[in-house]
Amino acid sequence: MKIYFGENLKRLRKEKELTQETLADFLGVSFQAVSKWERNESYPDIEILPAVASFFNTTTDELLGIDEAQRESKIQEYIEKYDSSYMIDTPKTLRTMKTAVREFPGDYRLLIRYFNVLIIEKGGSKEGMSILPEVRSIYEKIDSFCADDSIRIWAQRLMATYCKSMSRVEDSGIGLDDMERILQKMPEMYNSRDFAATYLYPPGEKHREACRNTIDELLYLLSSTVINYYSDFSEHAIKAKSEAIKTVLSVLNTVYTDGNYRKCWVHVIYNYGHLGYLNFQLGNTEEALKNLKICAKLSKRYDEEPQTVTSNCLLFNGSKFTKKQRGKTYCERMKDKMLNEYPLSEKFKQSNEFKKILKIFD
Repeated sequence: MKIYFGENLKRLRKEKELTQETLADFLGVSFQAVSKWERNESYPDIEILPAVASFFNTTTDELLGIDEAQRESKIQEYIEKYDSSYMIDTPKTLRTMKTAVREFPGDYRLLIRYFNVLIIEKGGSKEGMSILPEVRSIYEKIDSFCADDSIRIWAQRLMATYCKSMSRVEDSGIGLDDMERILQKMPEMYNSRDFAATYLYPPGEKHREACRNTIDELLYLLSSTVINYYSDFSEHAIKAKSEAIKTVLSVLNTVYTDGNYRKCWVHVIYNYGHLGYLNFQLGNTEEALKNLKICAKLSKRYDEEPQTVTSNCLLFNGSKFTKKQRGKTYCERMKDKMLNEYPLSEKFKQSNEFKKILKIFD
């Protein structure tokens, strides 16, 4: 539990317009001691605390910031609830975060998470129009007053996503130009924290870790972008998408030579699945089966990996990666996709080869 004594002492002293020397004289200590207390480098003896509290007409609990610590603990509890449930039960998470922002209306960490689930749950439909005033109010509050750039940029991304989803809703009055105005406010990749850290840190472990994190992030974004690039299903797009995915997977297998794909694990699983159904659409049954089998094996391996894995490949040797998994296992997810979402024919799904692939998930 964090103690806020130093911050509170400094605030109370300034409110009374006192110098550190004046307060030190009253308490019978040196002004250097008061200075260290305010910097949280040390704390006063327990016998002095009641005198300090009495001088400022407050309680020792308030002086120590115990109320603030309890507040922070409750906020973190809400954030943990959000992290563990928003991809599993969005309506429940929305109710939880609505309660959170009512309890702590000034905390932007909670507000941005409520904003996220609100858009996920109700954006992109006629119902999305009913939340437009609230969406605008939350966005303007964060964009205008939040000092945390990461939260502000998150809010911009969410607002742009909302505008994009509502542009497809008839008579919404929201178009892609609204989305573009927000995109123009967001920073370019070149100005990102991750990339800047790769050349700002001096040589050493922090620099190496920054480079590893950025390589992970860039490859993750590359995988996502290739999937997003070809959104139609013409024969040309299917062929181009298939070749692009194979190229990306070749890069990932070259970098992550130990088969621990770190942040890109899930994308690798999905990309082999994409290659499976894309090859089926192109009439390459053998290639379709081959890639769906790899997808199934990687899903099984990912589910069976420990929570934290140490990398052994050249670029990441010795660094640890902690996987995130919410709700269904990836065996459950990918089996469902192969049976119900991928454009595979019933004849293909009834083949012995495909049934063997399904058994890998069990």
